[in-house]
Order: sequence, then C-alpha cells, then structure tokens
Amino acid sequence: MKQKFMVISSFRKIKHFFETLSTPENIRIMFYDSLYQALPEIDEQCIGIALNQDHLTLEDLSYWHSIKEKFTVPFIFLSYHSDDQRQLDLLQQLFSMASSACGVEREQQAISLSSNVIFDPAGKVIWKQGHEHMLTMMEFRLLMYLLTAKECASTIDHIIDRVWGVDAFTTSNMVYVHIRKLREKIEDDPSHPKILVTCHGIGYKLNIFPKNLEVVSCEETTALH
Repeated sequence: MKQKFMVISSFRKIKHFFETLSTPENIRIMFYDSLYQALPEIDEQCIGIALNQDHLTLEDLSYWHSIKEKFTVPFIFLSYHSDDQRQLDLLQQLFSMASSACGVEREQQAISLSSNVIFDPAGKVIWKQGHEHMLTMMEFRLLMYLLTAKECASTIDHIIDRVWGVDAFTTSNMVYVHIRKLREKIEDDPSHPKILVTCHGIGYKLNIFPKNLEVVSCEETTALH
C-alpha cells in the first residue's frame, strides 16, 4: 500500500511545486483545498501534511490542533516568502525517511526484543505474550531508528532530527510521550524498562543486542523519562 503525503492549498503555484517534485514510487501526493476535506483520509499511512502558511484560516488552525491531538503526523508549513531550496530539502528529507522505512520494512524479518516480545516491522505490530499491540507511525519510526542505532545511545536531539525531522513543532516532551507509549507496548513493566532503557546524561537505547543481553547499567534521570 502506498503512503500518503497531503498538500493543503488551493493555489496553483503550490500545486505546481508538488506536481513537478520527484517523489519515491511508494508515496502518493494528494491535494486538498482545506484540512477539513483531508480529515477523512488522515491515517497511519499519512507521512506528512504540507500547509500554505500564507493563507491559513482560523478553521485550518482549529483542525490542525485536532489532528495534532489524534495523530503524530509531521506538518510542513510552506510560504511564498521562504527559500524554495530549503523547503525542497525538507520535503526530500521526509520522503527519504518514508522510503527508507518502507524498504527496511519489506526486507526485515520479525525481531525478538526479548524472550516474550516480538516486533513485526511488516505489520507495524508488537507481539507481547501472545497479545497484539499495533504501533502508530511515529512509534514505528522511533523503534526502527533505535534499532538502526544499535548499541549507541541516542540523544533527544538526535531522535527528534531522525524520527520527526521536519516537524518544527516537536519538543522533548513529545519524545518522552512516545518513549512512554512505546514502553507500554514492549515492556513487561514500563516503569522499570529492560528493553528501551534510559542512559544517564545521554539518552535512550535498546538493550537487545548480543553483548547487552543483560540489563545495562543505565540510570533513570529527572531529565529523561
């Protein structure tokens, strides 16, 4: 199934910009005149939404807040007054992340996170003690990024850059929320994690690799949750 990138604008210049943009085969660009029209199509296959900030309405802002409460899809705010190359770079970064995740998803076999927790990338699902836990798109991206980081602990800034990337509104609190939600799906006791651990003064890492079979000596801190 193709992933979706939504463009919210009724202006021909914005549409032309995206129509001439080279996109990966697994991504379909969809055009809407307003966020209200796009609402029924926003789901886990949506990798991003572009808005024309020069013509935002109060109604658009209201729907934007609603969407941010229900989904973790990144928003890109485009402007006639911004550098076209910068906007193009942001879009290409997002498309590249989505395309890479899709490629890994197709190739990756199920991954054992512990003796009773299995991660199925193809289905974006966690199996814990026989129970199915579906991952949201951002939980999936977060877990995939931590898997690629392997033994290295990832800082909050690196996680934001690599997982959210183009979402200028992402904060450290957003990362903490997703870490907690992911732990609820993969840990036996999310309050005392043994898989997704906090490394004192650094960030987060997965404790699933061969030389880390035992719980690493990473301490919980007040700065990281």
